[in-house]
Amino acid sequence: MTKYSIFILAILLISALSVVTIRHQNRLAFIHLQDMQSQRSQLQFEYGRLVLEKATWTMQHNIADAGHRLEMSAPPPEKIITVQLGRSGALRVQ
Repeated sequence: MTKYSIFILAILLISALSVVTIRHQNRLAFIHLQDMQSQRSQLQFEYGRLVLEKATWTMQHNIADAGHRLEMSAPPPEKIITVQLGRSGALRVQ
């Protein structure tokens, strides 16, 4: 074998090992990408749930705040009127 053939063989082996190494790194990067996409989906779901929960708590706070601003309160028991529907469909006030 000549020095030229040995040089070509060495370059060929280095190239083959480089291809194997690059493919392995590509597979690892793809697995990492899939993990990150799965985590992103879970975080988006949790974020949506938290936004909905925040909206619910905010709405309850706004209702209570509006009651205070409008000086609303529950009526005393003597002011409460009960309306019942009789068997004939007529309304009875108690």
